[in-house]
Amino acid sequence: MKLYPLLLCGLLAACSSQPSSEKTSKSEPNTKANSSQNQPAQQIVPKGEFAQIDVKKSQQAMDAITSGKGETVNDILKNPNAYVPPVLYLISAIMFDNDYQDQATFWFYAAQLRARSDANKSGDNTAHAAVSQLNQRFGVNITPYSMSNPDRLKSIVSQVLEWDSEQTRNYDARWIALQGKDVTTETKVNFAPKEKWEEINALTRSQFRQGLEQALTKIQQPAAQ
Repeated sequence: MKLYPLLLCGLLAACSSQPSSEKTSKSEPNTKANSSQNQPAQQIVPKGEFAQIDVKKSQQAMDAITSGKGETVNDILKNPNAYVPPVLYLISAIMFDNDYQDQATFWFYAAQLRARSDANKSGDNTAHAAVSQLNQRFGVNITPYSMSNPDRLKSIVSQVLEWDSEQTRNYDARWIALQGKDVTTETKVNFAPKEKWEEINALTRSQFRQGLEQALTKIQQPAAQ
């Protein structure tokens, strides 16, 4: 089993619900992660409302997986709504590497959908970079595979959209706020009120479907000419 600890630990190290935790995170992985090999990574300790964002369950699950406890994957799949999207990205990568490509595709796009909708709730636009990072990191194999068969991709994404519309997300959508610049300077999370979350989820599902249809049209155009 191939494991993917680095990016996930970097994204969620700061996501502790305990303010006294020594776990830290790089808030700007694109610009600072490789700035200098001779300098220690910047340590960010979330304050105020940021320190109250609880993804402890998700962090523990990823720690278990990356330490070799493969049975944790089955536990996650029994209750996927309890985990933040990066956990689902990790699950998709593990499935793909173990020749469950279609299942991997399902969870990759489910993770992407949820990550995007959570980013859409954030008032800190810099938090959106985490979604792009996750897509690039875990889509290296899954994206080419999924795009190689447009009909299969359309079917799987339709299943993802239907599944997500019927689910209740039980994780804290504010995990994405820990990936933006505000976590380094602010104490209050700039985020849509909870009563708006379902509306944003529905809008994101609609946009997700439109984006897929546009992508498939571009893929199929050369063959039609």
